Amino acid sequence: MIEYTYINDAEEIKDNISDNKCKIVHMKRKSNGYFINVICCQFFDEEQLKNNWEELVTNVADVVQKNLVKRIEIFNVYIIFFQSEINGVIEDSIEQNKYSSRKLVINKRMPESNEELERIINQKLFELNIEKDDMGQKLVIKNIDFLNDFAREEQETALEKYISQQVKEKMNEENQ
Repeated sequence: MIEYTYINDAEEIKDNISDNKCKIVHMKRKSNGYFINVICCQFFDEEQLKNNWEELVTNVADVVQKNLVKRIEIFNVYIIFFQSEINGVIEDSIEQNKYSSRKLVINKRMPESNEELERIINQKLFELNIEKDDMGQKLVIKNIDFLNDFAREEQETALEKYISQQVKEKMNEENQ
């Protein structure tokens, strides 16, 4: 089981946040000799999220990130916003924001139990299930993408025909 250390700095991270019902949990996880900081947040509603998320990100940069020394730790700070029924535009603007940390919006309420919170974090950030694409690799070389239309066994013959045709055309141009 992966262990998380919980950091008691929620009040500092909440500085200048107008939502007094905002919940924040800061934890870190050791990984290969460095720490990954994860800050989970839930605002009272979507409007509070919209009004306060940038301030929260600034606070995380000031309270958490500026005190990190190892470069790998500085670049491994995650803020997870839990918010049910969130507008896609707000979600996109948060997740696409490049300042300070990586951000993820999860369209549900933040769990009350630490075990459930850890399970969600592990699933979303660390347990990557990457499926192999069984589709054949597509060729992207200009003018020979027609090879994608042939079965693997037929591609060599089609390529030979193409090269022969190109050589004949080039020779005809030079002879004229």
